[in-house]
Amino acid sequence: MSIPYDVLAAAVTGTMVGNEIAVAAFFHPQLNRMNGRTHAQAAALLAAVLGRFMPFWYALAFALTAGAAFEHRPVMQGAGLMIAMAAVLLAVAIVFSVAQLVPINNRIARMDPEQPHAAWLQDRCRWDRFHDLRVVVLTMSFVLLLTGVMQGR
Repeated sequence: MSIPYDVLAAAVTGTMVGNEIAVAAFFHPQLNRMNGRTHAQAAALLAAVLGRFMPFWYALAFALTAGAAFEHRPVMQGAGLMIAMAAVLLAVAIVFSVAQLVPINNRIARMDPEQPHAAWLQDRCRWDRFHDLRVVVLTMSFVLLLTGVMQGR
């Protein structure tokens, strides 16, 4: 097993999870303090840019984590099992994101911030609740990845 590969898998996944924690803990709470129009403008911009970039980051984190599970096999015990569980949780987060968060994000990204749709704030609140759940799953995945990589050394 290559130590640089493990470091890359952990770095990509860890920075992605950290980004998602920052969105939940810092960015969105500050957006909620803005007045309606400014909030709508910032939310639309962030939804658009993160909506374009995050799918690649998620795919890369999953691919690297799945590869690390393969490298630390057998995946039915020890380090391989921990990393395989991390990959499964990443897959769950991706499916959940595509099914629940992406449609809401796309509505917010496409809205006219000067005249947002009537339920856009409800969409944002719903997205935040779903995102909080996703952050928990991603954090568990990252902890499992780190545990497996360290156990495999």
